[in-house]
Amino acid sequence: MTTTELITTAMDIGDMLLENGAETYRVEESMYRICHAYGVKTAEIFAVPTTIIITVCRKDEAPITLTKRIYNRGTDLNKVDLLNTLCRDMCINKSPYDEVTARIAEIRNTEPYSLGIQILGFAFVAFFFTLLFEGNFKDALVALVTGAAIKVVFNQLDRIKTNPFFEMMVLGAITACFAQLSVHFQLADNMDKIIIGTIMSLVPGIAITNSMRDIIAGDLLAGVTKAVEALLIGTGIAVGAAIALTLLRPVLGV
Repeated sequence: MTTTELITTAMDIGDMLLENGAETYRVEESMYRICHAYGVKTAEIFAVPTTIIITVCRKDEAPITLTKRIYNRGTDLNKVDLLNTLCRDMCINKSPYDEVTARIAEIRNTEPYSLGIQILGFAFVAFFFTLLFEGNFKDALVALVTGAAIKVVFNQLDRIKTNPFFEMMVLGAITACFAQLSVHFQLADNMDKIIIGTIMSLVPGIAITNSMRDIIAGDLLAGVTKAVEALLIGTGIAVGAAIALTLLRPVLGV
């Protein structure tokens, strides 16, 4: 594998890892191990949630630097697992460039769960968390419907590439509206349990965990960046719910 092919392959794998929710240290270590396995003794990788920079230098060759801007970030742990497996195979077997490129394309085209399964996931997360927070069965049923509704709206907002903060505001407001209307029409009893149970599916738990792991691993810039991003998402949820509660509570009297 030539140096250009190697640095391009390492960047593609690092890019996909970062886009699908991998920790920063995992991205840097995976890229470094790939370069080292193919005979590169000097490889410098710098990754933050929005950018990856890699420089490699082989003996008797000029250094090559490649930079990639990351625009889309989400969570797909299945792709992270597949990429980890690919990295291990490359380090052990020294796979040729064409084979690696084909496997990267296959992983990139791996389909996530269908929309129907995702809607069911959101619905049941809301249902069981509402019960966990001591809501009754009626509250849980309302949360079930609310969870499904916010996933449908979330999918539409994500499709048109809206701002994540705005998305969370809208979903928080929808959650609070459903909860208040259900209590007003006596379909449920505990508005707060419905809201808390439903928004648990929106809480950026993986982002918070990864930020702490990055900070502990010494990647302070990446860790703080992820922590701030998670904080903004949480703030968006709270602001949206607060707006809905403030506007509807005087009207509905709940």
